[in-house]
This record gives sequence, C-alpha cells and structure tokens, in this order.
Amino acid sequence: MKKYQLFLAWMFILLAVVILISLPELVYPTISEDGVDTHQYLLEVILHIVRYVVLSIFSFILGIKLLHKD
Repeated sequence: MKKYQLFLAWMFILLAVVILISLPELVYPTISEDGVDTHQYLLEVILHIVRYVVLSIFSFILGIKLLHKD
C-alpha cells in the first residue's frame, strides 16, 4: 500500500508541474471569424488562468500530503 501511495503522490505532483508548463497553450481561447470582444476575451483568459492554477495547486498539495503520509 505504501508504494501505491508514493506512486500516486508523485503522479499528482507531476500533474501539477505539467499543468503549469502547458498553461500558455491551455489559456488562450480561440478567436472567432467575426472578431473578438476585448473585455470578454480578457475575462475568459483570466478565468482559464485561475482555473488551471487552482487545479495545479490542489494537485500539488494532494501529492505532498500523500507523500508525507505515514
């Protein structure tokens, strides 16, 4: 059971790092052919950044907790 927890902990930490490394490709929404509303575009970018950073932090904390669990 301990090896399983160790593996899972490292996978959560690795997931957090991969999310942060691939963040620029995940954040920017696609621009439609009609143009783009600047305010809506910036709002979507900020929401995507917050979503992925929170997911990354949650994954990292979960990995650290599993790594240091006795």
